[in-house]
Amino acid sequence: MTRGTKLDSADFTGKYETWIEFIAKNHHASNPRVPETQHFTPLRRPLSESKVALVGSAGVHLDDQEPFHVETVAGDPTYRRLADDIDLSRLRFTHTHYDTAPAQTDANVVFPLDRLHEAVADGRIGETSTVHIGMMGFNPDPTPIAEKTAPAIAEILGEEGVDVVLLVPG
Repeated sequence: MTRGTKLDSADFTGKYETWIEFIAKNHHASNPRVPETQHFTPLRRPLSESKVALVGSAGVHLDDQEPFHVETVAGDPTYRRLADDIDLSRLRFTHTHYDTAPAQTDANVVFPLDRLHEAVADGRIGETSTVHIGMMGFNPDPTPIAEKTAPAIAEILGEEGVDVVLLVPG
């Protein structure tokens, strides 16, 4: 396949199944999960009146927070709280499954907080949450994320009154 070639859904399905098979054979912590139901929650108010938070899986954390553990093949299911008013130059990206150099140059590449603030200024969204979340996306066994991390993050953002969460991959 050449760069720029479009894939159809069958190609994606085949690639996903091949990847899962590879992980199952080669990774001791693999545990692919299939959701029992697909949840959809309609907006309670227009986006222009909603409070929005970012949850990024690019290994984003502050310079004074503990970096994510990358020395384990099991991944790191923990998360870091990030204030809305942080200086983006303080963000660090600890991850071994993508080149973090562009993110270190411009955090908005994988954690678009400036873009979110611009959307508020333009009236496209109501406001930003005072807290956002950083985590590392490499977690071959999603059980700790599903059972502990996601509920903890949902509680934090629920207490904050967040209406919309933008999930931003690394």
